[in-house]
Amino acid sequence: MGEVLLEEFEEYYNNKIDLKYSKIKKAVKKLMIDIETNLVEIKNSVDRFQEAAGDIGEKATRSLNFFTDRINKQLDEIEIPDDNQITHENLTKLSNEVKKLFTVINEIARKALPKFHKEVQPQIKELNYLTRKLQKRLAIFNQFLKKKYGDLKSAEELVKKKLPKFFTLKDNIENVKMDLTNFENEFEERKNTQSELTAELMKLEKSDLFKELEKLRDELFKHKIKVNDELGFKKALKKLKVELEKNSSLVPGLDINYLKEFLKNPIQTLSNDTSNMQNFSELMVKLRHALEENKLNLKADKKEKTIEHINKIFDEKQLYKDIDKIKDLKSKIAEMEKKISEAGISSKLEEVKNQISINTVKLEHLENDLEKKNSDFTRYLNVLKKEREDFHDLLSQEIGEDVRIKIEFTF
Repeated sequence: MGEVLLEEFEEYYNNKIDLKYSKIKKAVKKLMIDIETNLVEIKNSVDRFQEAAGDIGEKATRSLNFFTDRINKQLDEIEIPDDNQITHENLTKLSNEVKKLFTVINEIARKALPKFHKEVQPQIKELNYLTRKLQKRLAIFNQFLKKKYGDLKSAEELVKKKLPKFFTLKDNIENVKMDLTNFENEFEERKNTQSELTAELMKLEKSDLFKELEKLRDELFKHKIKVNDELGFKKALKKLKVELEKNSSLVPGLDINYLKEFLKNPIQTLSNDTSNMQNFSELMVKLRHALEENKLNLKADKKEKTIEHINKIFDEKQLYKDIDKIKDLKSKIAEMEKKISEAGISSKLEEVKNQISINTVKLEHLENDLEKKNSDFTRYLNVLKKEREDFHDLLSQEIGEDVRIKIEFTF
């Protein structure tokens, strides 16, 4: 099994079919020579119109010049293929150009000949004779193409149709591979950057100031949970709010706005109470009174448990201590955040986090790009493999040799 480079394959193949169809090529070349000879005769005949016309006046001379120039121009446009350019496409083009010559001669003759035909009668007869002769030769030429050139046409079209696909696929594969390599390199760079940023973030977060801040925040969180557990009367307060919205005079002197604010965020409300939780204490007294007066229509066991809970708050004062602790922790956290900010650690930490966030997004995009390019690369390789196998089967049938196209990539 032989291999031929893709870039050299067209020449290799054309040499093979030239040998296989040498008789047809030789015959068509002879027909082309006959046509070319006839075209030269027509050109010489047209040139003799000028010699024979003599002095025919200005208008007739202009018509004669138009007649000869237009025909000569069309003759010059007719290209006879060289030996290495003999293909069905070029031969068909030759046939069409000759047909166009007939059209031009007929059109120009109708317009121009009446102005000077008396002076050039022998030349007109000669041109008619040569034109009819060319028509017969062209008919023989076209008949040959139709009956004898069919197999050769198919052989030519095999490479004409298939080779451009291989070049396109080769370019696509090389371009995708280049993109893939660039994406892979960028992805590795981004991963390294991410590792460096993560290490820097960990270093910043391990600073003594941040450790202390995290410790304070953790303690604050635990105290909030503790306080939230101590506020076991919120169901009764919600019931009180509903009843007050129905009848605002149900519990005289109760600040319903404070009640709503407390239910919305009890810990924050208690922390913000600047009256040493006087508002909260008054709310508890009024809630207990409402429960004792049975104004909230709660179940007996729920009512008693809530009253006991309120009494416990007043007796033990633990809730007040815990709220003070929360206030103290918030104050310490604020001071610590200020220290961190003044040390520049906070801004640096935020900057590193932003860089990590941006880099993470870019990494995700690169992963998507890599996946797509890998998919494209695999798809193009599979298409190339199938196209090449199909082409090799057709090729062996055409030239009777087991030869394969060799495709060398630039990566």
